[in-house]
Amino acid sequence: MAHVPTFRLHVVDVHGEVYNGDARFVAVPAEMGEVGILPGHAPLLSRMRPGELRISQGDGALQILFLDGGMLEVQPYLVSILADASLRVPDIDLKDTEARLQAAQRALSEHTSEMNLLMAEQELKRELAKIQAHQRYQQNLQLGKTDGYDWRRPPLTGIPEINIQDLEE
Repeated sequence: MAHVPTFRLHVVDVHGEVYNGDARFVAVPAEMGEVGILPGHAPLLSRMRPGELRISQGDGALQILFLDGGMLEVQPYLVSILADASLRVPDIDLKDTEARLQAAQRALSEHTSEMNLLMAEQELKRELAKIQAHQRYQQNLQLGKTDGYDWRRPPLTGIPEINIQDLEE
């Protein structure tokens, strides 16, 4: 069997260590969009937004977590994630999430202060991200994808030919 390159992934939240092991690939909900990380990735430091952390473990198994924001640090063979909070996507309680979503929507409509408005907006984003993560997880289960997501990138099409000599001139 051929050796598959991996990197070390360490995920902690306020309650302690969440994941510590080898990974082949990780998709992280960075603040400006999802970031895919492979071994040898360039160094990176980013804030994270609420969303799914998808881990292709060193043995090929998939792990999907919901992160409630935090910080991401990428080094070529070590990725560290300091999450505000985390939970497994299958463990998301939709009734609780719906109740929190409704409370946030009420707070947005009442917005008694600017601080309440900002807190309600963050709560709304977090709860919507939880619902989307849970829905995507359920859709994959219905499609029979019990091992998670398809990580393969679709083939690129319509890529223009670039002549290096034209660029140099």
